[in-house]
Order: sequence, then structure tokens, then C-alpha cells
Amino acid sequence: MSRNGSAGSESSQAQDLKSLREARKEIVGRVRARVKEQNRIQRELLQALKNGPKTVPEIAGETGLSPQTVFWFLMGLKKYGRVIESEQWDSYPAYALKEE
Repeated sequence: MSRNGSAGSESSQAQDLKSLREARKEIVGRVRARVKEQNRIQRELLQALKNGPKTVPEIAGETGLSPQTVFWFLMGLKKYGRVIESEQWDSYPAYALKEE
């Protein structure tokens, strides 16, 4: 029985929740796949920087990702303190892992 005394209300809420989960199943699956892909890309970028600073074109060449994708993710990693701009090489900044 629920707090307000109606067992039927709980059953209705459970059924509504089940229906909502089923209706959103495809969306949740797409979001999970997207997050998984984003995490994979971040791991690749961090792995590429383990041997020292690199520019966006160097990382793109090493990982096979587009320079735009590399730059996008590097900016996120920089924003959250995992990557820093370490030096300037020609017209490109080099990015490095932030020391912990």
C-alpha cells in the first residue's frame, strides 16, 4: 500500500514507469552508445599524449581521427584540467597531459 493508502496508485505508477522506460528505450540506447564513443575518443587522445606533447595534426595522424574531432575533444580535456597547452610549434600549439 502507498503512503496515501491506495495500493492501486502504486501499481499504476509502476505501470506508467514501465511504459515510459519502454518508450525511451531507443533514445537511452543511442545516448549510451554516444557516451561510449566519446569515452573511447578521450582514451585515444590521452594515450597519444603519454609520450609527450603533440599538435592537433600529429594526434589526428596518429589516431586516425579528424583534426576537428581532435581539437574539439582536446578543448574539453583542457577545460577540465586534464590537458594543457605546453608550447608552440610553428603555428600550432602542442598539447600535453597535465601533471597530477
